[in-house]
Amino acid sequence: MLHFEKIGSGKPVVFLHGFLESSSMWESLDLAQFPFQSILIDLPGHGKSTFLPDAVSIAAMAQEVSETLQSLDISEYDVVGHSMGGYVALQLAKINAGVNKICLLNSNFWEDAPQKKIDRNRVIEVVKTNAPRFIKEAISGLFAQPKNHEKFIQKAILEANIMSVEAIVYATEAMRDRTDSTILAQEKIADLKIIQGELDQAVPLETMLEHTRNQQFNMSILPNVAHMTHEEATADLRLILRDFLIQ
Repeated sequence: MLHFEKIGSGKPVVFLHGFLESSSMWESLDLAQFPFQSILIDLPGHGKSTFLPDAVSIAAMAQEVSETLQSLDISEYDVVGHSMGGYVALQLAKINAGVNKICLLNSNFWEDAPQKKIDRNRVIEVVKTNAPRFIKEAISGLFAQPKNHEKFIQKAILEANIMSVEAIVYATEAMRDRTDSTILAQEKIADLKIIQGELDQAVPLETMLEHTRNQQFNMSILPNVAHMTHEEATADLRLILRDFLIQ
C-alpha cells in the first residue's frame, strides 16, 4: 500500500503530486482550511512510498492508488493531480467509476508527442549519468522566477535526491509511454478543471490551447506562473480549488 496522509473531514479529495515530488508539495495550500477530507498519496518511488518494480506505468500507478483508497474504504472521490499526478488521475477515472471531479494542475490529457518522447529518453540518459545534477536543474527550471522560491526549491531538491535512480527512470518511462486520455477528458468535460500556468514550459500554453480549441473546457490561465502553481500562485490556487471542488 502506498503512503498516505489524511487531513480534515468531509467528502474525500485525493491529491496526487508530480514527478520528483511527494505529498509534501501540498503543504503551502494549508488543506486543513478546506471543508473536505484531503487524501495525500505518495506515488510509487516518491516520498515515503516504496519503489514498486511492478508499478512502472501510469496505469500501474493508478492501480496502486486505487488499491490504497479501497483499503481506506473510499469508493467515490474527486482528484487533484499535479503534472504526472494528473496523468494518474485520468487513468484512475478509466478504471474507477467512483472518480467524480478531476483537476489537472499544470498537467494535460494527451499522450507525448514524438519530440517529447525523445526528450524523455534524454532525461533517462542524464539521470543514469548524474541524477543530482538533473534534479537540481529540473526543479529550478519549473519556476518562472526561481530566485523568489529558493527555500522551496532547496527542500524539493533534497527530497528528490532521496529517490533511487531506478525510480526516476521508471517514472520518466511511465510518462513517456502513457496512453492518450483525450476522449476521457471530453467525456468528463463538465467535471474537469484545467489550471494552466502562462509561462509553463513543461506544459506550454500554446500546446494547451491547441488541444482545447473549439471545446468548452473549464480552464484557468494564471499569468506570470510556470509549472509550480501551488507555490507560485498559492492564494489564487486556493480560490480556484474552492470554487471547483466545493459545489
